[in-house]
Amino acid sequence: MRSRRSSVRGTPFCVPRVRWPSLVVLTAALLLPLRADAFDWSFIVERGTIGLDLPDTQSGAWQLTGIRADLSGVSLAVNFSGTGSLAERSTVSGHVSVRVAELKHPQFKPQAWQFEGRAQGTLADLNLKGQVRADSGLVANVVIRNVTGEFFAGRFALNLRGEQIQKVLAATLADWPEPLEISSGEVNAFTTVRIEPDAPLALESSFEFERVNGLVGTTAVTDLSGQLRVSLEDSELTASTSDLTITKINSGIGIGPLRLLADYRAPLVDLFAGVLNIQQANADFLDGRLRVAPRSIDLSADPWQLPIDAYDVSLAKLLQVYPAEGLSGTGHLTGRIPVSVGSAGIEVAEGRMAAESPGGIIRLPAERLKAMLGSSQGMEQVVEALQNFHYKVLNSTIDYDSKGRLVLGLRLEGQKASDRREQPIVLNLNLEEDIPALLTSLQLSGRVNEAVTERVRERLKQTGQETAP
Repeated sequence: MRSRRSSVRGTPFCVPRVRWPSLVVLTAALLLPLRADAFDWSFIVERGTIGLDLPDTQSGAWQLTGIRADLSGVSLAVNFSGTGSLAERSTVSGHVSVRVAELKHPQFKPQAWQFEGRAQGTLADLNLKGQVRADSGLVANVVIRNVTGEFFAGRFALNLRGEQIQKVLAATLADWPEPLEISSGEVNAFTTVRIEPDAPLALESSFEFERVNGLVGTTAVTDLSGQLRVSLEDSELTASTSDLTITKINSGIGIGPLRLLADYRAPLVDLFAGVLNIQQANADFLDGRLRVAPRSIDLSADPWQLPIDAYDVSLAKLLQVYPAEGLSGTGHLTGRIPVSVGSAGIEVAEGRMAAESPGGIIRLPAERLKAMLGSSQGMEQVVEALQNFHYKVLNSTIDYDSKGRLVLGLRLEGQKASDRREQPIVLNLNLEEDIPALLTSLQLSGRVNEAVTERVRERLKQTGQETAP
């Protein structure tokens, strides 16, 4: 004969202190509608008013204070007649709200966080789905599964657009780099994390960039698109790019479009001491191309080397960006620039560029030539010739030191363009240029964009230097 059902509703419970072994101490005042089923020995707590005030918590670098959980939308069913542990026989479902008054971690700025979502499953295999919000404006969709004694897994999805990218990330991350400013575009981030007993944290993140624009210092970055994947496992970070392109990088002289396919591995104890594997790295530059051949680079070496090959660079375009009135020319240059990066900075030693056959024309203003060569009688013929000079040979050595001084060892062979029957002129010149000052001049001239110009003017004002180009 079927057992008789019994039910009790509105039964008051007072639970002043509930202790979770080795975890936290909870305090709650509960008034719960409930139903007890004598046939299958189940105990159901229906939706009522449940508030939990959790004590402050610290775990490693994480500190949480003012934790408040609202479980008023949750139903709990406990089956006493089944097999398995009590957690496996306890089912929960409904809306959950958790607020942390302040979360502290070295990677984040201290602020309040809140979770709103739905709980479903047993206490031994619990699923949470909802949104995490921070006071900074960051909003992430989350899916969490916790299987007691086996694993904790979570997936987080974040979408940021336009000026919100800069505003939200700068207000969330503790070490957001001040020189970095994002003005437009879209960023999607997806992160999965898995924690198992006696196993290291496993984390994978994917970042999708779509036409992101901004500034890095006084360099303008236009239309960054593509994917970056990052993973943490076994105390090692791995990062790789996919279809990563930048329409233009401009510090005064534009480079781009730029295409990069590479991966990077580094120990977590020193993220800047890994190995960079380049599969593809090339960019358009002054109607020509720049390319880094596939190679592995050990960034723990000091210095490490990055040879850049240049092909078909237009001399006409190069002289157009050089701020010297009346300087012009034709022809194309090819060569190699061995860049060295170390603790002392960026340097180039014994780089070489040469004009491609059959050469071209170069025109130098007489005033600049006289300043370089002098105005002696023996130089007059050379000065006259170089004002309209047809060269067959143009070779240059390139040296650049960490202070920004560029030295070009230039060799020219040719004749005056109007009369090639004259005896060839061979000219060796050493030219020096302060590259930081040159780029500052180009930035102030408006050749990048107004945002860069304003940033340069502000820096010059802070250092007490002149703001005129």
